Amino acid sequence: MPSRLVAAVVLLAVGIAADVCTTYAALASGEYVEGSPIGRALIGRYGLVPGMLLTKAAGMIVIGIPVAVAGGTRRLVATLMCAGVGLLSLAIAARNLLLVVGIWP
Repeated sequence: MPSRLVAAVVLLAVGIAADVCTTYAALASGEYVEGSPIGRALIGRYGLVPGMLLTKAAGMIVIGIPVAVAGGTRRLVATLMCAGVGLLSLAIAARNLLLVVGIWP
């Protein structure tokens, strides 16, 4: 049985891939709007994929710092960072799909 950290890293990879693919689809449909001001700034400065990856890294920091300060082990911090950003990325991918099919306002 894989460890939670391995599962979290897989979730992160799947979430990032889904987010990037659906973002391209949303851009092609002309409906894409970056919801995060930090993401908007990073994407505007560094381009779409590098900006998105930097946004994911910023999200990992935002999730990881409070857990580390609360006394979490390095393994717990890494697991929560990967799983948290992976889940958020999947949620954004779902939003992008809804934009493409015209369900999201």
